Amino acid sequence: MKKALLIIALLAVSQNIHAYDSKGMKVYKKMCVNCHGSPFRGAKMNTIFEWEGIFDTSNTPLQDLHKDEPQAYKELSDDYLTKKRTKYLREFLVGNAKDAGGVPGCDGNYCGY
Repeated sequence: MKKALLIIALLAVSQNIHAYDSKGMKVYKKMCVNCHGSPFRGAKMNTIFEWEGIFDTSNTPLQDLHKDEPQAYKELSDDYLTKKRTKYLREFLVGNAKDAGGVPGCDGNYCGY
């Protein structure tokens, strides 16, 4: 019984590790915070399904979603947003989407929403 509880606890922790991915949060802070607000609030803008659709749809890249905002479009077209950083950003946003079930807490760098 104790082993089963330990396994369940480890699985729960491992599922939420990507939710607090500091790499994705750093990308968000550099690229998105000026327009969309704090990282967790920005992530809660969409559901998991919606974030995955935004990042998985090749014909609607992030740049196209921001074409009406010149400053955002310019920043997203910058060399900073590489494929690797886009992956980190996707993991952060999906992990903290409004239906992801995670409740952000205080991690020393950022508290709450």
